[in-house]
Amino acid sequence: MSDFTRDEVETAFRHYFRVGQVLENWEAWANLFTDDAVYHDHFYGKFTGPSEIRRFIEGTMGAAPHVYNPLVWYAIDGDRVVYEVINRADNPEPGAPSIDFSSWQNIRYAGNGKWRSEEDLWLMAEMKRFAREYDAALARFPQTTAERLSRQDWGDSPDWARPADDHAARPSWLDRPNFSAFRGLADIDFGERTH
Repeated sequence: MSDFTRDEVETAFRHYFRVGQVLENWEAWANLFTDDAVYHDHFYGKFTGPSEIRRFIEGTMGAAPHVYNPLVWYAIDGDRVVYEVINRADNPEPGAPSIDFSSWQNIRYAGNGKWRSEEDLWLMAEMKRFAREYDAALARFPQTTAERLSRQDWGDSPDWARPADDHAARPSWLDRPNFSAFRGLADIDFGERTH
């Protein structure tokens, strides 16, 4: 039994998804977590509170400016929302199909528009295939960072889970002074490693 109505959880989820995956304001998105929230990625580790969550998400997303996240489906059960996104990159080769792999997220609502946890699940083999295909296409058809920020195919995402037609992606890490994207696990010197 949940302390929250389904409408409250749904409204909070839509806001959470728009701020993060659609508008890519990762700093504001991280601030939607409670101070003691735990973000658990099965490869990268566990991160606690908005500050660590922001550093993690901006560092990983900044390393992959070509990736955006169309929503496939979501389900709400009490204070829990489970959803699937496509990790999508517009193919650098003109006219070629996008390069994709799926991930699943399990988030828990804490009330007052805040979230107490997120757990991310994705398959390493799929992520590696995605990276190989994208890197090979990028080597053949080089792009600037601005070109890599294209967001051309939101699929069947509902209207609230996609940007306006004239939206230009400006992730929160893009103009951050002294920002460095993560090159690998060794760059993540905070949080708790799970392996």
